[in-house]
Amino acid sequence: AQLAQVLAPDGVHHLLKAIGGHHPTQAEAMNPYQPPGGYPGQPGQAPPGGAPAQSPFGAAPGAGVRASPFGAPAGGAPPTSAFGAPAPGGMAPPPMGGMGGGMGGPPPPPTVDQMRSAPPMGAMGASPFPGTGMGAAAGAAEPPAAFGAAANVAGGRPGGGGYYPPADPAMPSAPAGGMGGPMQAPSSGQDAYSAQFLKEVEQFNSPAHFLRSSVARLPSSVSSKQKLNIPLGVILQPLAPLPPEVDPNDVVPSVNFGAVGTIVRCKQCRTYVNPFVQWEANGRRWTCNLCGFSQLTPDTYYASLDESGKRMDRFQRAELHKGAVEYIAPGEYMVRPPQPPVFMFVIDVSYTAVVTGMLQTVITSIKEAIQSGNIPGGQRVQVGIITFDTSLHFYNLNSSLSQPQMLVVSDLEDLFLPLPDDILVPLAESETAILNLLDSLPSIFGETKVNESCLGSAVKGAFMAMKHIGGKLLVFGACIPSVGELALKSTRDNPRLLGTDREVELLRPAGTDGYKELATELTRAQIAVEMFLAPQAYVDLASISPLARYTGGDVHYYPQFHMNSAFLKFKTELVHVLTRYMGWEAVMRIRVSRGWKITKFYGHLFIRGQDLLVVPNCHADQTFAIQIDMEDNVTPDPVLCVQSALLYTNCEGERRIRVHTWAGLTTSNFNDIIGSIDVQATSVMMSHIAIDQSKTSNQTEGRNKLNTMCQQIVSASNMVPNSEALQFLPLYIMGMLKSSAFRGTNDIPADLRTYIWSRLDTLSVSQTAAFFYPRMMALHNAPDECLNPDEHGRVALPDMLNLTSESMTQDGVYLLEDGDTMLMWLGRAVDPNFLQAVFGVSSFEQMDSAAAEGVVGTRGDPASNKIANILRTVRAERPAPHMQLHVIRHGEPKETRFFASLIEDRTIGLQSTYTEFLQRMGYRPQGQAPPQQPGQPGAMGAPGQMGTAPMGGAPPMGGAPPMGGAPP
Repeated sequence: AQLAQVLAPDGVHHLLKAIGGHHPTQAEAMNPYQPPGGYPGQPGQAPPGGAPAQSPFGAAPGAGVRASPFGAPAGGAPPTSAFGAPAPGGMAPPPMGGMGGGMGGPPPPPTVDQMRSAPPMGAMGASPFPGTGMGAAAGAAEPPAAFGAAANVAGGRPGGGGYYPPADPAMPSAPAGGMGGPMQAPSSGQDAYSAQFLKEVEQFNSPAHFLRSSVARLPSSVSSKQKLNIPLGVILQPLAPLPPEVDPNDVVPSVNFGAVGTIVRCKQCRTYVNPFVQWEANGRRWTCNLCGFSQLTPDTYYASLDESGKRMDRFQRAELHKGAVEYIAPGEYMVRPPQPPVFMFVIDVSYTAVVTGMLQTVITSIKEAIQSGNIPGGQRVQVGIITFDTSLHFYNLNSSLSQPQMLVVSDLEDLFLPLPDDILVPLAESETAILNLLDSLPSIFGETKVNESCLGSAVKGAFMAMKHIGGKLLVFGACIPSVGELALKSTRDNPRLLGTDREVELLRPAGTDGYKELATELTRAQIAVEMFLAPQAYVDLASISPLARYTGGDVHYYPQFHMNSAFLKFKTELVHVLTRYMGWEAVMRIRVSRGWKITKFYGHLFIRGQDLLVVPNCHADQTFAIQIDMEDNVTPDPVLCVQSALLYTNCEGERRIRVHTWAGLTTSNFNDIIGSIDVQATSVMMSHIAIDQSKTSNQTEGRNKLNTMCQQIVSASNMVPNSEALQFLPLYIMGMLKSSAFRGTNDIPADLRTYIWSRLDTLSVSQTAAFFYPRMMALHNAPDECLNPDEHGRVALPDMLNLTSESMTQDGVYLLEDGDTMLMWLGRAVDPNFLQAVFGVSSFEQMDSAAAEGVVGTRGDPASNKIANILRTVRAERPAPHMQLHVIRHGEPKETRFFASLIEDRTIGLQSTYTEFLQRMGYRPQGQAPPQQPGQPGAMGAPGQMGTAPMGGAPPMGGAPPMGGAPP
């Protein structure tokens, strides 16, 4: 039966556990198309030198910038890696944005001269969020709070041995007030076990760039979980690239069990052997750390144990001391010969595609990727090309033909393949034919007047041509699919619904689930769809996007595309998709310990059966998330283990199993759990939950969900005033409510909102965090260090600034980047010498912001070189997507987009400053008597206990009901 399980097509059993004790420091990308907002608020007074408050991404303590929940390197520059790394640095509480700040036409920010007499930030009032947090304890040599001290573990099982600390029936749980006190003396043995286990966790867990958990210490009981009210989940990026700060030699080790005979796995739950299994009988038996099943060790895998009960050879075997390993899969993990890399390009050649330059951009990008030699797979790569407008055009790419042969299929009701072979051809053999065809497409279709699309039929035609082998189907579209199979109607677009409770009707697929059903067929054939859409008008993305969502692909969206403005962005992103690390015909399983269950999967994937995740094309950028919960009426193990296993074929044709294992201790100590929260990972889980709620009911309910979670967090912060996590989570939640993903305004078209939700489905933790809290820095006074790049061409970036107009002056130049787009704002009083050096103009009035984008960083002046180095460094930290620069002068209409991102002011998305938002969420300064509220002391409170007025209204007076809800 076990062998049949393995040999069955779906029988690839996987697990994944990952995340280290340290939290990455840097956040990454925000949504590219930030809709307009209002000009924020009354100018406040910033500290001398223009260094305002402090920023949640981290900066040197004392630099006048908000410190990160994850620390920051000393020396001033915030950690800026796309993945982050543990770094030293103290923790300052987030200060509040100014209370001023209405929409409309306030006076501009003060100039530096006006600010010289400004009082220091400290004189402007104490932070409403008190407490100093980790302080010195967050130094690089120290583990974070989650692993800083021994902890009592509730629910230990007698005689567990190994890692699990034995329960002492005479010892009650640790008091809620903390770990200290005389009550702990008798449990020193248990503490020693816990401390030892926490060291093992830090050493052996899968690294944080692969896997992050919302909390590192899990609640040990239902009551402590209910008290916590933080979503429990794990975010996983199984093929993540190595972060720049990690030793390049520290790659995921390959493990070959050929000498053992087969990969060692639990006979009951199919968990892969990992650093956290327990060994018994001097190594003759081992116990699974997920299901507790005890089994014999295969003779070929036997090793004796040392005095601590660990295998003598554990550090010679990667799978026993590394949380991330990659097994070379033996023959029983294959149901057919390994699939070659296949790329089928399906290109719209309608009038819109030709006149906007999309067709030319696609051709140039594909040619560059082919000629660079960077498409992985070498001689094994196969390529096909199909074009479409109101009919399908197939091409015979046989290398023996003098030129490619076009075959047109006009009958969209009865599709057929016009030739059996030579639609897909080996790239190495037919490269010349492919390049010649690409070169000829603009002349073939240059005079077309056809402006309709049969995209649905084109995808079906491509499916027929590649279903025998599978692969990646890249669809390029410029207009709504209006003819052929799965045609859609542009009349569905109804802008009057935007910003209302009925907007969600436009964000769900139209009519039947035709595109989802097609995606299911594609997944069965191991085909993934990557969509590049560059329309000038509505395309009903909500109906089309399931093609990518359920096949493990992504949507790339370029509204109002024209090659004059967006050529480089489109080309860079397409080349990246074709050349990044990827795998084929992949399936994944994620398993969790006894007493726990997975309640929800998030990401672009197809779920077959109960828990087999099918991902036809996996790649380095792909991110998934799971939500976990306790099983009913089961006492969870004292350690939660999560293991994921991704079985895939790499581009060289080798079958591999990428396994990530992560473990975390459970505890009944509320402070320990709160101290282990990963703010950014928790924000990702909250975002997933709120988008899910918005789709299933409506966006008001999604925002209500965020407000309720924020109220509970603020309530808990009143009880645990020194928790960094509870201080920063409300800032991210406010960023969510003001973002283009959630704000209830009518300026975000349905296609754009659909794209943003689709993108958030698959963004990494650091990118999602930056979406909700972008990064702003001053360029006009960038330090001289920005002139001297290191050996990688990077420079230390200027300090991050708070996202408020109080950080800005009219003689300043500021860069705001969200991981997808860079906005450079110039004040009206910028120094003419700076303008001359950087832009080649002598005054603000002479500047043409559109022309300036091409001039930035090219003038050779030291000031220009600084800007060029900064832009290059930011782009290097975030290699995908390509970050396009937009220069904005003060007073231009497009500056509303810049100010909509200054979330600590009042914005179009939410008419509240950060201070006002916290007050509305129930924050009270230390020393203020708590209002009379029902509920247990110390609990975060249930929904409805802490009232809030509707978004944009006045703070509650005496406890108003939650948004849209009835009084409790």
